[in-house]
Amino acid sequence: MYNLREVTVGRDKNSDIYLDERCRYASSRHGTIYYDGSQMMFRDTSTNGTMINNVMVHNRAVPVNHGDQIVVAGKYPISWNQIDSFFPAGQAAQPVQQQAPLSPARQAALNAGVSADSNLKLDDWSWGAFALSGLWGIFNGCWQIILINIVAWPFAPFVCIYLGVKGRRLAWERGTWSSAEEFVRTQHSWDIAGIICFSISILSSVISFIALAA
Repeated sequence: MYNLREVTVGRDKNSDIYLDERCRYASSRHGTIYYDGSQMMFRDTSTNGTMINNVMVHNRAVPVNHGDQIVVAGKYPISWNQIDSFFPAGQAAQPVQQQAPLSPARQAALNAGVSADSNLKLDDWSWGAFALSGLWGIFNGCWQIILINIVAWPFAPFVCIYLGVKGRRLAWERGTWSSAEEFVRTQHSWDIAGIICFSISILSSVISFIALAA
């Protein structure tokens, strides 16, 4: 028989599925999972929403099936082992086809709360963060970069290199994205802008050097 009460998910320590303090982007009462009489439902009641099968759900209820990927705040996955402890009948009533083991890359992505299919490329070089660090930081949830550039300006080149390496991951973790596709599209635009800015800077330096040499 199904559990008819709502199962709570959140950072509140009284939650049925407790998300510890490390899950700082999750809400205290992030959502509930319940059976509506015909199917299992997930209701989001949070600030930052929930990614279900790579689709953003925010302040609404949607059906979920056993095996669906549920990622709180787009970052913290909920295991179906946790859910099944409250809805044991749900697993029996909705048998799923045996799947092949996940690849190490996909498992690592799921552990990080990221869909490997979304092609986020979090470890790729970020031209936007490298060449437009301050402006990029404002629009990607990393406004602290401006303070770092002011306080540690002698080390600005090293900060830019660090942002080039870690920028995409920082943007994913600190920004608020409606979907993985929005994140990829936005970072691609920043990459183009960064490449243009960096190219103009190099060209200007070369022209200045030639003018001085002449």
